[in-house]
Amino acid sequence: MTSEDADSGEQIRPSKVMSRTISGILWLIVAVSLLVVMQTGPATNKLAEKEVSSGPTQVNQFVKSKPFVIEQKGVKLAPRKVADFSLTERSGKTITNKDLLGKPWCVNFIFTSCAMTCPANTKSMMELSHACKDLDVEFVTITVDPERDTPERLKQYAEIYQADPKKWLFLTGKQQEIFDLIRNSFLQIVEERKGKSRLFGMEFAHSDRVMQIDANGMVVGQYLLTDPKEMVILRRVLEGKMEIPEENRFLVPENLPNPSISKNENPEEKSEAEEKTTSDETTVTPVDKKTEDKKNVAPDWLLRLPALNAILNGCALILLLVGYRLIRQGNREAHKKTMLLAFAVSVAFLGSYLTYHWGLHHYTGTSSRKFPEIGFLRQVYLSILFSHIILAALVPFLSVITIYLGLKGKWKKHRTLAQVTFPIWLYVSATGVIIYVMLYHIAGVG
Repeated sequence: MTSEDADSGEQIRPSKVMSRTISGILWLIVAVSLLVVMQTGPATNKLAEKEVSSGPTQVNQFVKSKPFVIEQKGVKLAPRKVADFSLTERSGKTITNKDLLGKPWCVNFIFTSCAMTCPANTKSMMELSHACKDLDVEFVTITVDPERDTPERLKQYAEIYQADPKKWLFLTGKQQEIFDLIRNSFLQIVEERKGKSRLFGMEFAHSDRVMQIDANGMVVGQYLLTDPKEMVILRRVLEGKMEIPEENRFLVPENLPNPSISKNENPEEKSEAEEKTTSDETTVTPVDKKTEDKKNVAPDWLLRLPALNAILNGCALILLLVGYRLIRQGNREAHKKTMLLAFAVSVAFLGSYLTYHWGLHHYTGTSSRKFPEIGFLRQVYLSILFSHIILAALVPFLSVITIYLGLKGKWKKHRTLAQVTFPIWLYVSATGVIIYVMLYHIAGVG
């Protein structure tokens, strides 16, 4: 920093470290911006691909817990039949449930503008489909946002995940038909959020499960896409190397109504698979929607804290640059007030940051978001994140000591330490904003 020395009036030249740090941060922002542009591709595909990669789970939107199990005597269990449906594949072809009969298939639910777990879930489906490429199994992904997820957009989305059109279908259609299918046939949660809770990338709440359907069109299993262990189990089940574990079986009371089943179909008809899995001792009762909504749900105010944290980091960054400019102009009093304000903003950020991660762990069992594997961009993100974390741990101690020395009038020691504190503090504030943008608006977490 520079100012007129209080004792000698000597002009102090700006620190080369600070000047280079400011330049480095600006170049870092430019580099990240270029990577974003390269990652999102041509302008015609920009929106679709950006929304593909902008997928935070909506922690408050995904039910990750196992189905609630209630034992009841004398009630027969059975797999659930997939109701009739007619949806449009990304190729424009109409796909019905009858087209999928004759071979087992797996289905999951996403929307391309999801800002949470959808990209990570789709990546899990991609890995599963690649691992099972030689098996006679099909994979299906159904969008819960058919208004925006047109066949063209789903085609772009599928290309990103290298989806073989002969093995992996992406379906869209009428929203009500899709919602009825998910709720009534698969007994999974799906809803469109309204009002203040409708944030970009969080417009829909849906399950993180992938459902296993046998060759007769019966839902026989369910697995968490977010759990690598369960995905390995599903792969081994599809390969015929193990039976469906008891905790992954999808069994419901055989007399549980399915409003989506065609009225022309005889409800008394049961497939051979249904008869084999019938039991007289126990039943799995699906969780009541309100009960499941409340479980593993983070409140809206908590999910807004990352944006607030980014704003606070941005404010601290601006204040630091203003303070640096003021001391170079020799305006020590204004510099002091500005830097104290920057410190207060950083303290507010720290409080908000700790509240968010503590609350996230309290409500969901996980305290952080993971950046999905989106090529080289993930390596850039991790490089920035690691340097940010290491230097962020130093800022509270360095800033407190530097401010203390300044308030006590120990200018020489203050300036010496400030030449170390300022560039670190500036870097942490700038990268805090970059990390937020990359994690919550460019890529998704799980």
